[in-house]
Order: sequence, then C-alpha cells, then structure tokens
Amino acid sequence: MSLKVNVLVSWLAHAVTLVIGFFLMPYILHAVGDNTYGTWLFLNSIAGQTSLLYLGFGDAISRFTARHFARRHWVQLNRTFSCVTSVYCGSALIALSIGCLLAYLAPALHSWPGQSLREVRLAILLLGLNASISIAGSAFGGVLMGIQRFDVERGIIIVITLLRLALTLLFLKAQYGLLTLASIFLAVTVIENLLTCAMAFRHVPHLQFRFRHLRRDTYRECFGFSLFSFLSLIAEHLIYMVDTIVIGFLLGPVAVVPYYIASRLCDMIRIPVLQIGHVMLPRAGQLHTQQEFQRLRKLVCQGMGVAFLLAGAALCGAACFADLMIQVWIGGGYAQSYWILLILLFGQVVALPTHLLRHVLTGTGYVRLPALLFAAEAAVNLILSLILIRWWGVVGVALGTLIPLLLMETGLLLPVGLKRLQLRWQDLLRFGIVPQFIPLSLILVYSLLVRMLPLSATWPCVIGIATGALGVLAVGVQLSRWNNRLRTDRQNPHPKLAKGALT
Repeated sequence: MSLKVNVLVSWLAHAVTLVIGFFLMPYILHAVGDNTYGTWLFLNSIAGQTSLLYLGFGDAISRFTARHFARRHWVQLNRTFSCVTSVYCGSALIALSIGCLLAYLAPALHSWPGQSLREVRLAILLLGLNASISIAGSAFGGVLMGIQRFDVERGIIIVITLLRLALTLLFLKAQYGLLTLASIFLAVTVIENLLTCAMAFRHVPHLQFRFRHLRRDTYRECFGFSLFSFLSLIAEHLIYMVDTIVIGFLLGPVAVVPYYIASRLCDMIRIPVLQIGHVMLPRAGQLHTQQEFQRLRKLVCQGMGVAFLLAGAALCGAACFADLMIQVWIGGGYAQSYWILLILLFGQVVALPTHLLRHVLTGTGYVRLPALLFAAEAAVNLILSLILIRWWGVVGVALGTLIPLLLMETGLLLPVGLKRLQLRWQDLLRFGIVPQFIPLSLILVYSLLVRMLPLSATWPCVIGIATGALGVLAVGVQLSRWNNRLRTDRQNPHPKLAKGALT
C-alpha cells in the first residue's frame, strides 16, 4: 500500500480512538468521581511502565520484517519473528510477576484514600495480566506493520475501540469502578491479540514460530538494534508517562486529573502525528535498503512539514479556545489545565517534527546517537520536573517537559539527523517548513477573529469552531500548493534536494 493510504488509515483508526476516548473521559470521570478516576489514572500510569518490557523490539521486528519481506527471505523473517516472540513471552512473565508483587505491596505504595484495598489489589492484578497478554502477542502486530498492512492492523484497533466503548457504557458504575475498568481492558486485550495473530498468519502464510529458528546470531542482531530503541523507549516513558506518577506520589491522585485533562487534549494532536512516524519507519527502511536516498530525503521533508503544520495549528487553536473546550468537555473547576495544555503543545511544535526524523533514522538503522540524546533529554526532564513541582505544582511538571525538549531536540538531534541524511537546512526549510506558513497564518487569523465573537459554552459552538478551522486549514494547504507550483513553474527546472548517499 502507498504511504498516503497507510497514513490515512492510521489517522482514521486513531481518530476513532481519540474521539471515543475524548467523549468517554468525562463520562467515566463523572460516573466514578475525581478520587476513583484519579486512582485509575495513577494505576494505569504505573501499569503503563511495563511496556518498557518490550525492550525496544517493536522497532526491531518492524524494520527487519520490512527488509526480509521485501527480499522474500522467509527463513530470516521467521528467525526474527521467533526470536522476538520468545523474548516477548519472557517479558510477559516478568510483567505478570510485577503485577502480583505490586498488588501485594499496595498498602505500602499509597494510602488509597476513599478506595477499598481489596479492589485496588484486584485491579492491579488485572492490569498486570492485561500487560502480560499484550506483550506476549505484540510480535504479530509488528509483522503486520513491517509488511505495511496498516489497514488490517488499524482496522483491528477500530473494532477493539468500539468494543471497549460498548462494554464501558454497559457495565461501568460508581461501585467497583476500578475493577470494572480493569476487567474491560483485559477482555478487549485478549480479543485484540487473537485477531492480530489470525491476520498475521493470513497475510504472511510463510510465518512460523519454531524452536529451530531460535539462533544466536538472530538474537544478537535483534538485541544490537533494539538496545538503543529500548533506550529511546525508556526516554519516551520518562518524558510523557512518568509525569502522572510523579504528580500522584508527590501531590496525590486528585492532582493528576487537571494535568491528565491537558495531556489528553495534547494527545489529540500528538498521537495522530506519531502514527505518521510508525508508517514512515518501515518505508524508510525499504527506501534505505533499495538505496533510494533522494526519495528518503523527500519523505523526511514532507513528514516534518506536516508535523509542524498540525502542531502549530493546534497551538493557535488552543491559545484561543482551549478554555472553552475544557469547560464544555469536562466542566468548570479545571482552569489550570489551560496553561498546562499551552505549555505541552508549545513543546510539540518542536517535538513532533523531530520525532518523525527519529523514526526515519531508526528505519535506516541509525539508532545509537539519537537514543543517547533522547535519554539525556529524559533525565533532565525528570530532574527538572521533580524540582519545579515543589515551586509551581503541576505547571512545574509541564515546564520540566518543555525546557529540555527545546534544548535537546532543536540544538542536538535536528542537526545530527540532517547531517546523517545529508539533507541541507535550506532544503528542509524550503520544502518542509516554509510552505506551512500560509495555512498557519490563516489559522491564526481565523482563531483571533472568532475569539472576538460572543461564544457560548456549548457543543454546537465548539463543533462549529473546529469545523471552520478544518476548512480554513484545508484552504491554506491548497493555497500553499498553488504557490509552490507557481514558484516552480517560474524557476522552470525542477527543484531537487541535495544529492548524496547515506553511509
């Protein structure tokens, strides 16, 4: 499938996920209350750390599957699949053991005000089992992504998301809310893994798990690649997933809620753009394998340009309408979430384009230095968050995320990545960033003009503003294309990116 189709399919799946999650969040919050929901977010943040047990093998299986599938090397593909699956099974057992240990230590972890200790322990056990099942079956999803069947993989996500919605609406009540949420998560994870397994074997009939495929050289190759992907995974967790844990331990579960509201709104733009990166990784590996370096550089410019446009447009809209959105979506009493959201989105204007660059570098096999830089950024992030939270509370945690991101991503990763790809700064600006100024300017003008109108805190008003913004953005993108076409016609020769070869 083409890159555009894969991106559109990924966006569709995550649009469904985000929209359903967007409307489910206030439903769950009001159904179980701030205390129970804050506890659920806190437990989920802890359980989410078990995804570190993937050990970076997600990128490894995607990259090596893409390479072996393109060359029709079935034996090597099965060796990679078998080795990664065996590692995942071991990680799944560790995740389950951690869940049991945390359930036993629950009284020492927190006082759990307003919650039944028995229910908290059962919820932790179910979350641990959920994590172990998810890890054990993840290799099948990696295969589908490696062969670039994102339509199948994302289609399963849509089905699972709709199922989770139905189960939540049917069974969630204030009583035993933690236990119900954990049970729903477990049920849909089991179904998701069964569907992904069936689709992987269907689309790769040669796929096999055999003990004879477990070879030392394959383990060495996968571990050598995944080591630095694992380091990047740890860094990403420290930057984006540890914040709620820090807030929960130092300020209490209730303080997690306003930060999570802002984080969730930020995810509405961050997660769809991340899907572009997941699609670009196997495509970059394919282009690198085929030595099509000109197309690879064009891929980078286009991807970073789209990421910059979406993040910049989101920041403009949030600055003008986020307070209205939060009031309509959640209700009053969460004014602090507005400022947290602006800080987080400002960081994403830089983070999302460089995140796509990092995915391309991973696809080409260059993972060592980007991973080390990402790890250094994460360490500074955690230290700053722990320091600033004592002065400015949850806003200090957001600042602790922003400051190292601006310094490390733009000051170090971006020049390193461009040099590696032999992509000139002027080419990135000309073909990736500058064309986005027209639609961004229109979005900014639209937002400022609409903000001057008398607005009501209702869903029709919010939906109308969002629909108008999408229309303005589409017009701006089309105007930018026409401008580029006219400029190209005047210059006559086709503009080309800097020539060179990746080494």
